[in-house]
Amino acid sequence: MNCVDCGKPVEPVAAALTTKIVSPQATEFRCLDCLAKVFSTSRERLLDAARAYRDRGCLRFQGIKF
Repeated sequence: MNCVDCGKPVEPVAAALTTKIVSPQATEFRCLDCLAKVFSTSRERLLDAARAYRDRGCLRFQGIKF
């Protein structure tokens, strides 16, 4: 799937973050860079959040390479 904002491929971690922090029923996805812009944060902070969710056992992030 491609980012609704820029058209780049959506990384698996970005898709997982979208379903975790935006909506479990999300139908529109953004790449990490565009997701960072929406939340006024950095790509690295989003990756840190994803790692924290994975380390806490969130199944959405199991098996995703960062």
